[in-house]
Amino acid sequence: MPEDDSMERKMRKLELQHAETRWLTLRLDDDVKELRQDLREVKATQQKHTTILNGHSATLNEHSATLRDHTTILNEHSAKLQEHDARFDSVDSQLRSLTQMVGQVLDRLPEK
Repeated sequence: MPEDDSMERKMRKLELQHAETRWLTLRLDDDVKELRQDLREVKATQQKHTTILNGHSATLNEHSATLRDHTTILNEHSAKLQEHDARFDSVDSQLRSLTQMVGQVLDRLPEK
C-alpha cells in the first residue's frame, strides 16, 4: 500500500503542477493579449503622428520655398541699394566739389 500512497501523492502533485501550469498559461495569454492591444494603440498613435508630421513637413517645405523667393528679392534690393549708395556718394562728392569751387570763385571776386 505504500506504493499506492506514493502513487497518489505523485498524481496529486502532477495535478497541482498541471493546474499551476494552466493558470500560468492563461495568465501569459492574458498578458500577450494586453501587449498586443497596447501595440495596436502604439501603432495607431505612431501612424497618426506620422500623418501630422508629414503635414508639417509639407508646410515647412512651402515656407522654405517662400523664404528662398524672399531671399532672392532681398538680394536684388540689396544690389539696387548699393547702386543707389554709390550714386549718392558720387553726387555728394560732386556737390562738395561745386561748393568748394563756388567758395573759390567768391574768394576771387573783388570786394565792393
